[in-house]
Amino acid sequence: MARLANDPEYFLEALTDMLLAMRPISLERLSGNEVRFLIESGAFSAEEWAETSAAVDRGRLQVGVTEGWLLGLFETGSMEVVTGFLDWNEETVRAAVAEGRLYAIEISGRLRFPTWQFSVGSPDKLLPGLTEILQVITPRWTWQSAAGFFATVQSSLVAEGPQTPVQWLRHGGDVHDVIEIVESDDWS
Repeated sequence: MARLANDPEYFLEALTDMLLAMRPISLERLSGNEVRFLIESGAFSAEEWAETSAAVDRGRLQVGVTEGWLLGLFETGSMEVVTGFLDWNEETVRAAVAEGRLYAIEISGRLRFPTWQFSVGSPDKLLPGLTEILQVITPRWTWQSAAGFFATVQSSLVAEGPQTPVQWLRHGGDVHDVIEIVESDDWS
């Protein structure tokens, strides 16, 4: 863990909190008739069902959820990183979050800032149109859904090929094109 993050103690604490909050593996199994139906319908072969059942029994679903959550956490910055990057003090950062000019989530008692909202090439170092975007996404999506959206190529955002919303906005694309996608698509 120490090699994966710049704040290993926090990441370990947050991961521990997440794992403790996770629902345990369910011992509820499908009935013989249900399994037979899945195999006879062609949804699974008998071998595929056995492999899938074994993977679920080993906790593969929980591992997948944990992996996705941890990868999302790695794409956030701490208060210290953000104040240094923006050259703002902590009070200014907190005010920007309260006013909807900056996006933060609380994880294990600390504010974390998804990195998609920052742009080195912008005068204020924030993604162009961020305030307008935050007004649209915050009532709709979790932080993981927002991160997924901003990292996913959108077929309607085309400049020199399809782009992610972050690429689109960083290269001068219209913020209303991104907002239109958000309003027309339910990612959560």
